[in-house]
Amino acid sequence: MVIRLILGSKSDMYFDIDEETPMLVILRDLFYSGDWRNMKKDFEDIQHLYDQIQMLEALEERIASLNEIVYEPIVWTEVVEFLEKYDLTPEKLLHATADGLYELAVEYSDKNLNEVAKDILRFIMRLDKNYAPAYELYGSFLLEEGDIEGAIKYLNRSIELDPWLIQSYSIIGEAYYNMGKYDKAVEYWEKEIKLSPSNTFTYFMLADAYTKINEIQKAIEVLENFRKTSENNIIALYELSELYAKAGNDGKAREYESLILEMDPKSDPNGVEIWAKVHLKKGNYEKVIQTVETIINANPDARHLNLILAVAYIKMNQIEKARRIVDELKSDNFWYLYGKREFFDELLTQSEKELCGIK
Repeated sequence: MVIRLILGSKSDMYFDIDEETPMLVILRDLFYSGDWRNMKKDFEDIQHLYDQIQMLEALEERIASLNEIVYEPIVWTEVVEFLEKYDLTPEKLLHATADGLYELAVEYSDKNLNEVAKDILRFIMRLDKNYAPAYELYGSFLLEEGDIEGAIKYLNRSIELDPWLIQSYSIIGEAYYNMGKYDKAVEYWEKEIKLSPSNTFTYFMLADAYTKINEIQKAIEVLENFRKTSENNIIALYELSELYAKAGNDGKAREYESLILEMDPKSDPNGVEIWAKVHLKKGNYEKVIQTVETIINANPDARHLNLILAVAYIKMNQIEKARRIVDELKSDNFWYLYGKREFFDELLTQSEKELCGIK
């Protein structure tokens, strides 16, 4: 079906719009960043599409800008069908760019439509063999699927093309770590930290990997470097205390533990659990209850900290309070409670766990 758009009263000033016209606007935005001129260079051999593109360009000049309102949403299968109909392979789109396609792949990924996203990424890698972000995202998909070797291959290719793709180093390190190849994980996480010293999580993973290969001093160095910019990070202090103890430096271990005992955990919300663990081991149950109750009252979203209170209440023989908290955690967030079994195992005896309903 063709719709004829006539301008003014002159019948010779018109534009014919058919069912394929919106697809040309999609292709312009998706492949050519909105540039009709570059698009026309790739469509010169398909005369009627070339004429349509010229018509759309003129339409924009005379009436209004054409944008996503004309065509949203973009359905990738429809784009592929159109391209296949006119034998427009990625290799033939010499003036196209990959940025718009990559954004579309991310949109599909955000909707958990990973297979479609992967298909777009494969198209990108044919369109532009040097487009590093496509290799990175494709590698991350493969890692999620358990294809570790394939993931590492694509992720390594991404950083060959763009050594500043920080996330690739992080993901490769994670892949090797999960394989038990801690020395290789160390290699990539060290590179990541050099490029991006502000990535907190990587310091802890790197220190853990060094610990796994019994490089305790290296692990200590990593966290001491981290403390240069995050001096009062409770988790770092705790890890360092543990590492110094393993290294036989009991004086330094006690020093860092003392620093934790003196700290106000409200300054480091991520470290509240560690702070509480240290105090609970020292028998400072009332201090833990007072501090954690204050934090929860000020921040209702911190209800997960109730598990700390459960331990402190048991130690103070406030059995009913402890049991009520455990029951609530079981009903509202059982898997969180299950994941923290180690916390209870470390701080409670078997009989204490049974008293508050943890079997």
